[in-house]
Amino acid sequence: MEQWISTKDLDLGLNNLPKISIITQNNLRAKRKLQYTKIGKNVYYKREWIEDYINSNIRPAKTLQEDN
Repeated sequence: MEQWISTKDLDLGLNNLPKISIITQNNLRAKRKLQYTKIGKNVYYKREWIEDYINSNIRPAKTLQEDN
């Protein structure tokens, strides 16, 4: 069964997801960086859409050689 996450749930960091503020969610939606669906005035996300966004922002760690 699909798990839908509301903007409030994501703002609170529920369902073992990192907290993403409502303002940040609004910006990500406006820039089309985070998929969503809208029913009436309510916005919902699939868990996989949130995970896809998070995974697309992974940055490699610096190695000791890069620090020199």
